[in-house]
Amino acid sequence: MGELSPWHLLIVVAVFVLLFGANKLPQMARSVGQSMRIFKAETRALSGEKETEQSPPRASSPSPTSPHQAPPAQAPPVQPHLPEQPPSG
Repeated sequence: MGELSPWHLLIVVAVFVLLFGANKLPQMARSVGQSMRIFKAETRALSGEKETEQSPPRASSPSPTSPHQAPPAQAPPVQPHLPEQPPSG
């Protein structure tokens, strides 16, 4: 009773297609993939912050880059969206 057979998965896929339509499913899959990438990046950033807080700072020499290689781009920090509150008065 606890196992999923291919028939179960086929029925679930058919229900999703009926509910959302074939045009919306690729968009939904893209948004889920993008959300997963953002989540992974944020968890890596958090674990990197913890490691740097615990370990003593090391002297690092600048790494040489070739003239054809661009320096790695850094993503801007994500700030949470806070709802605006009306001024009290």
